[in-house]
Amino acid sequence: MIAFSSAKMHFFTNVPNLTELESSTQSSHTLIIPMTLSLVNTLEWSTIILNRWFVPIMFLIGVLGNIFNLMVFTRKNFFRKSCFLYLLAASINNIVMFLIGLSTRIMDDGFQITIFRSDSDVYCKFRIYLVYTLFAISNWFLVFASFDRFYSTSQSALKRQRFCCNRMAFKLICLTVIGCLLTHIHIIIYYKYLYYLNVYNKPTLTCASDNGIYTMFFSFFMLIFYSLLPPILMLLIGLLTLNNIRKSHQQINPNRTQTLTRRDAHQLIKTLSIQIALLIITTIPHSSYWIYMAFASGQYSMKTNLTLEYEKFILNIVRLILYINYGSIFYIQISISKTFRNEFIKIINKMKRHFRNLY
Repeated sequence: MIAFSSAKMHFFTNVPNLTELESSTQSSHTLIIPMTLSLVNTLEWSTIILNRWFVPIMFLIGVLGNIFNLMVFTRKNFFRKSCFLYLLAASINNIVMFLIGLSTRIMDDGFQITIFRSDSDVYCKFRIYLVYTLFAISNWFLVFASFDRFYSTSQSALKRQRFCCNRMAFKLICLTVIGCLLTHIHIIIYYKYLYYLNVYNKPTLTCASDNGIYTMFFSFFMLIFYSLLPPILMLLIGLLTLNNIRKSHQQINPNRTQTLTRRDAHQLIKTLSIQIALLIITTIPHSSYWIYMAFASGQYSMKTNLTLEYEKFILNIVRLILYINYGSIFYIQISISKTFRNEFIKIINKMKRHFRNLY
């Protein structure tokens, strides 16, 4: 289960063994209001149903969409264009993200199937590290794809040759992966399995950090590095790209080659614009959650169990919304880009002929 910061209540820095912990809680005589207990149970079951039924559907749609992207983007017409290399890399990254993030979430939170030892700090640290890193990598690939489209619409041939080439794309893809891996290394240091008391005063294991200062840092880190900076950059670059297109329209008597190039550029820019809008829409709930967590990070001891269950449930929802963005590239491309749609139809027809020959 992806660690949730809201679960960092009642943490024990020096955790005794479970027998001692349970015996100490039995003497606390905590009164649980029936209505509160009912609400907590409802939230717990809602979380299980969400991860057992809705997450698998999103997993299948997202993985299939990204596999179809690979099939199209690796064709000659797309692979030789630098912008599509970023989208190809994003599709590969998204498949890995769905496999690591959603598949383990389905098993852990949906069906309560433990993949590794329930107290394995290695699994806790590296799973959340990889999931958040993969989130960031896909976002920054889209940022660089937007940069590529911006320079591709530039009137300067030198800029187009320098920035809109496969060599530059490969360099930036490698730098993005390395940079995101390094900037998220703090997760491995601070996250671990911790025990906390649930609504029934029973010790429960969760993957989180017990450092209050780091919790606030992580909240702002996620807010800025993930939720705000990429969408804002993509929006600004998109506006600059539209300005370049407006200037190019003022040219007199463009030849046929320029017209075709512009047509392809317009389709891709339209696709990226929708991707930017979707990224902003899907990150607003996530941003709001981390703003709340940043200001509430010092109030764990004052939170009720019901509040903490609400926070856990909301975090599950906003993370699920995030995955919509990473499974949407194929569906946006096929609904907008005629070139993409034609290439995909060619692939399907080729597969049909292949299966006919087999049987």
